[in-house]
Amino acid sequence: MLSFLLGTIVAILRVSRIKLLQKLGIIYVKIFQSIPVLFWLLFLYYLLPELLPSGLGIILNSYIHFPVIAAIMALTLDNASYVSDILRNGRFLIPDTQRDVAISTGLNRVQQYMHILLPQMFRVTLPPLGTRLVHNFKNTTLCMVITVNEMMWSTQHIDSLTYRGVEAIIAATVFYVSLSILMASSVIVLERYLKIDAASIIKARV
Repeated sequence: MLSFLLGTIVAILRVSRIKLLQKLGIIYVKIFQSIPVLFWLLFLYYLLPELLPSGLGIILNSYIHFPVIAAIMALTLDNASYVSDILRNGRFLIPDTQRDVAISTGLNRVQQYMHILLPQMFRVTLPPLGTRLVHNFKNTTLCMVITVNEMMWSTQHIDSLTYRGVEAIIAATVFYVSLSILMASSVIVLERYLKIDAASIIKARV
């Protein structure tokens, strides 16, 4: 959810009328889409404590949950850049008349987004947002490189203790496939409930 919140903020920056805010949003997206998420995992876990004042760096390294926090930060920063792209494209699908009506009713810029634009942006971009959700879930397997006790790390740990790696890998595969299918199916059900399809999006644009 953090990546969707940050991605929404970046998307709003990128469609802002203020050039500086647009530049900031573009720079953010270019940086995080050009560098693999694995780099950010390693950077936040290994390098960030070294760049901070020594006292703070020692505190972070000694904090038992720091690997999890670093993993969440890396996945959030990376996924938010793609979420912002999706929402930005969704903004362009909304007719300008929607904003004009919001302005005529006296809504300020924040209210326009909260009550008019953002709900429609999320609605028309639900399918690709669902795809990003599944993709970000699969990226959690990379967190094993910073010793996060996630599924793949547990699989290797079980293998080293019991030498039954095949069974552990099969169980992990079933878990990932099942949860990915469940998330994708939930998005499809929500799409049908909201009656989202290509024809409705094109009609809304027209």
